[in-house]
Amino acid sequence: MVGMGSYTRHHERDIMQLTDLIYLRCPTCHAALHLHIGDGINGSVRCANNTHTYLIRQGILDLLARARPSSMAAWSNEWRLTAWAYERIWRPYALSILSGTSFGYDREQAILDGPFAHTRGLVVDLACSNGLYARIIAKSYPQKSVMGIDRSMPMLIEAQRRAVAARLPISYIRADARTLPMRGGVAEGIVVGGSLNEMEGIPQVFAEISRIAAPTSTLVNMALIRSTTFFGKIIQAVLAPGGITFFDPAAMTTQLAHYGWHIQSSTITGIVWFISATRTGA
Repeated sequence: MVGMGSYTRHHERDIMQLTDLIYLRCPTCHAALHLHIGDGINGSVRCANNTHTYLIRQGILDLLARARPSSMAAWSNEWRLTAWAYERIWRPYALSILSGTSFGYDREQAILDGPFAHTRGLVVDLACSNGLYARIIAKSYPQKSVMGIDRSMPMLIEAQRRAVAARLPISYIRADARTLPMRGGVAEGIVVGGSLNEMEGIPQVFAEISRIAAPTSTLVNMALIRSTTFFGKIIQAVLAPGGITFFDPAAMTTQLAHYGWHIQSSTITGIVWFISATRTGA
């Protein structure tokens, strides 16, 4: 997969820095992965058992079969138009709209800066979409390895374009959050930027996040919570059949504690909820 060394050591088109394969495992047999053919732009990797092969396409390691989303929200992320429009039209204004106050990228960066200042090694941007959080972390902490995981190839292609334009060496992998392709205990940091609201199988996702987390890992999650206003409740009820879930903070805090996470900070602005958590008893 895209390895995370110094970007300047590699040719501008050497998108996939293969040293990051050490963090990964085959999603089918759980064996180690190694380069099979190719140059990190297009090629393939194969498991150590020599039974499963996965393609590298446009610098993105694809560990999934054909997309089979089970909700409209998930399907919409498979559209090229959604991937193109996400950071151009929606994302720069989303949190300001949802929180009811000014909430720009600078404010999100400030939230991300603190928890990861002392982490080492790998940071995973889970369900990364266009890779906004991955880019923020890679730019602020060039010494860290950064991976972006998403199951939408159009989203990952757009994320890769943005990372290359910014000259940031970010690893992008197509995979499912319910069966993450990382070895256990390798992630020093994990970020989730609002994507939990669209995910299926949240308990599986939390279990996988906890499995890949190092004993000293930090988790930063941004999620949308249940509205307390009359009109907000109506809007959320309309969105629910499309696969959007709005969380109860107390219930999610309990669920995170069940998987070994302790909330260090929690901030709610409108329906936008940011938490920072660390591992306990890992």
